Amino acid sequence: MGFKETLQRWFGTAKETAADLSEKAQPHVDKAVQATKDAAEKAQPHIDKAMEKAKETAADLSEKAQPHIEKAKEKMGEMAADAGQKAKHAAGDATETAAEATKQAADTAAEKVADVADAAAEKVAEATDDSTG
Repeated sequence: MGFKETLQRWFGTAKETAADLSEKAQPHVDKAVQATKDAAEKAQPHIDKAMEKAKETAADLSEKAQPHIEKAKEKMGEMAADAGQKAKHAAGDATETAAEATKQAADTAAEKVADVADAAAEKVAEATDDSTG
């Protein structure tokens, strides 16, 4: 029975030591929690500033892309019109229909390019909104 009593004494001592250490650690844990809260408060203005900058950058990118999208639409329209004129001269009414289809395809492609650019701008805005949420 001596061995069992020794083990019980050791576990009792370990339990007391753990309780003492836990008690002594509590003020340090409280300080760490408070320091984390303080750091979060101090960081918030910087986070807000970064989010605003990201939103501005997304808007700027969207604005900068718009003239290129318009230019691409215009160029596609010109190319479609040129192709239509050449086809009209070469084959008459049948090629005029093809030119219209080409122009529609060019318009659709230009719209898709614009949609992709708009979607990208929205995704950037959503990403910035999500990171602040």
